[in-house]
Order: sequence, then C-alpha cells, then structure tokens
Amino acid sequence: MRVIIIGCTFAGMTAASQILRSHPETEVTIYDRNAVVPSITYDINDYADQGAEQPCLRTELSADQLSLMGADIKMGSLVMNIDPEQKLVKVMKMLDDATSEEHYDKLIIATDSKSEAPTLKGIDSSNVTLIKDPQDAKAALLLSTLDQRIAVIGNDPLSLGLVDAYRQKGKEVTLFTNGEPVLHHNFEEEYSKRALDILTADNIKVVTAEHVTELDDNGVGITVVTDGGSYSVSRAIVAAGQKPDTSILNGVVDMDENGVIAVNEFIQTSDPAIYAIGGSTTIHYNPTNEDIYQPQPTEAVRQAAIVAQNVNGGQVKDSGTQLSMSLNLDGTYMASLGLTFERAQAAGFDADVVTIEDNYRPEFMPTTTPVLMSLIWDKNTQQILGAQLMSKHDISETLSLISLCIQNKNTIEFLGMYDTMFQPNFDRPFNYVNILGQAAMAKAGTE
Repeated sequence: MRVIIIGCTFAGMTAASQILRSHPETEVTIYDRNAVVPSITYDINDYADQGAEQPCLRTELSADQLSLMGADIKMGSLVMNIDPEQKLVKVMKMLDDATSEEHYDKLIIATDSKSEAPTLKGIDSSNVTLIKDPQDAKAALLLSTLDQRIAVIGNDPLSLGLVDAYRQKGKEVTLFTNGEPVLHHNFEEEYSKRALDILTADNIKVVTAEHVTELDDNGVGITVVTDGGSYSVSRAIVAAGQKPDTSILNGVVDMDENGVIAVNEFIQTSDPAIYAIGGSTTIHYNPTNEDIYQPQPTEAVRQAAIVAQNVNGGQVKDSGTQLSMSLNLDGTYMASLGLTFERAQAAGFDADVVTIEDNYRPEFMPTTTPVLMSLIWDKNTQQILGAQLMSKHDISETLSLISLCIQNKNTIEFLGMYDTMFQPNFDRPFNYVNILGQAAMAKAGTE
C-alpha cells in the first residue's frame, strides 16, 4: 500500500513514523514545498523492544531517521492538484519545475496552519515578530537576543509563557492584553488578579486597559501606539491567529467557508481515502460537544497516531479534547481546561462555579502549600465543564484527572467521592480535587 503525506510537519512526520513502525512494508512518501526539513525534536519513551527491561528513548522526527525507517521525503515538492477519483496527486519539483503524477492508496493532509496577522498598521515591520505556536515562540526568543525592551501583544498562555521566558533572560517586558484581564479566556477573575500581581512583582509592565492601534517602526525599534498612549520598545511580539493551508483541496473534500477540513471520528474527510490532521482540520471539543478549529501540537500528535492505525484498516476513534493548558509564572503553576464560567454561559449552559483554596497536604507536615481551585459545571446534569488550578505546588498533572472526568461526562459528585490515594507526604485523606468536587456538591445542594 502506498500512503502519501502532504506536509513534512510535526503531524505529518509523526504519522509517517507510526505507520512505518507498525507496518514497515508500507510505501510512505512525504511531499513538502519547503526546501529543507523543519527543525523538530520529538522524543518518545516507550517499550519499542518488547524484551527491554527499561523504556528506551527514541528520537524519530528527523529526516535521517524517517529515511532509515523507509520514508521517502521529497522536500521542495509542491502538490498542485489532487484527483480523488483516480487517487492521483500532481507534484511539481520547485527546483526545475518538472511535474509528475503520483498514485496513492491513502492520502494524509498534514499541512501546518498559516499565521493570520491582526489588522494593525506596521504589523509587517522587521521589528515585529508574529507567534502562533511554540516553534514560533522559540524562534522569537532567538531573534530577540540583542533586543532589551520587548513588547508582547497577546493574552494567551503562549504569550504569557514567552513573557516569563524574557523575564528570565533579563529583558524589560511590557505586556499588552488589549482591554482584558490577564488570561481572561482561560481563568476566572481571581486568577487574573493573582497573575497580574506576579507579573508586576517581577517588574513586568502590564497594560490591560488600552487597545493597541498601531505599530510604528521608528528606525531603531517599534513604538506601540494604543488608544491611551505610546510605548517605545526594541521589538514587538504579536500573538497571531491561525488559518488552514488547504486551497488545493477545494472541491476535493468538504470544507467550511474558511477552508477548514471536516473530519469524522476516525479523522477521515468526506473522502474515506483522505485523512486530515494538524493545522488543516477541526478538533472535537468535548465540553461543548462541537468541532472547533484550534490547532494544538498535542492534538496533532494524537490525530497522527489515530490515522496511522486507521490507514491500515484500524477503527480507532478520536476521543476529543478538553484543551488543557498549563504555564509557570516565576514558580507559580497555573493550569486550566474546558470552559470558564463566563464561556460556559455564553455557550448556552445553565452553569455554576465554585472557587476555594486549600492546602495540598496536611498542616501537620513540615511544609504545605495552598492551591487555588475552581470548578465549573452544568446545573442541569451536574456534569463538569471546566476547571482551573493555581499554586506554588506543581498541580499541572492533576488537571489530567479532571480532563478525563470531562471526557467521560462525569459529575461533580464523582469528582468529590472517587477513591484517591492517601499518604500525608503527598496529599490529604481527601485529595484536594476531591475537596473541590465536594465544594461544588455543597453549593449545588443549597440552590
């Protein structure tokens, strides 16, 4: 069987690796219009060798390793057309314009999303850097090595993570959140207030009440102009939107008006022989039970692993996502998933929220640390819709448990009463997530 993958991307290379691991006889060809393979590192710990006593670390997302596994990587190759009836792709070599038609049995669309810049005057300045994903953020850090005064324009976890990275490098940072509380989309008001306190204590200037209207390249840097003033910096980092790169698929598979490919639970498009993963397609958002376009590296890997099974006859279903996120602001962990109370109401739920703070382990221990916790649920069904945590204690992994609760449509009572391990070095007789569930139960029982 021949599998053609369009896009030598994080998702595309993962799919190729997984296919060749499980079915090494498969003929896998990857086409990408870029001249060189992108710099991607992806380490996997697993029992690749069934006789191994310990997991072995394998680095698979490299051109050399994939080639050794049997993949044929053709960089500098532009896919011009797809014929789903004949199962052919027309490819042009960009070096000499030579074209060819290549047959496939299964086709995987793995193109990355494209950056969608906000409509700001001066956004195309050489002193302005757009970021849409972690790879862009890493590049922005390298590009800003000689810049001392940095403006970060964005209010998402990626932007806040970059702010903290610049802080660690000793940069003077100004954060613009365009009229919103810090991380408003992901956290309740109390978390925003505490995040703001952390940032200002670290000498980061946070501008929340003004909207950026213009980026003026003054020759030696950027003047960030807002509706309330102006700020001179060396470089401006701007959070960009994302849009799919799927123009060659017009009339081939079903897409929405924005070019986002629709897929079913097996990650198949409207053509069963064509799959779409990564930045070209939707993800299923479990809290609202809707398909949304919000590309995530973790979702791209999951989709690639599912498709790798299904192209060879598997029937693995996508379990959806809760869009979990976490970040570390100067030693304070913040984690969120699902809907905030405000977003739950906007989505049409008769929702409620409870926020409490309690220590993660007993007070008789030598030390303990408080955890700020919030839980959002549907009052009609008692099902959990979202949660947030914040602490000096690392609570990021705890979010995975609540994520599973949302995916399984568990209730606040389930979270409050499920059996957790007790050992006073690590937690209370009731784990703090149990206590959070019980607080929600108490509030629901009094209404």
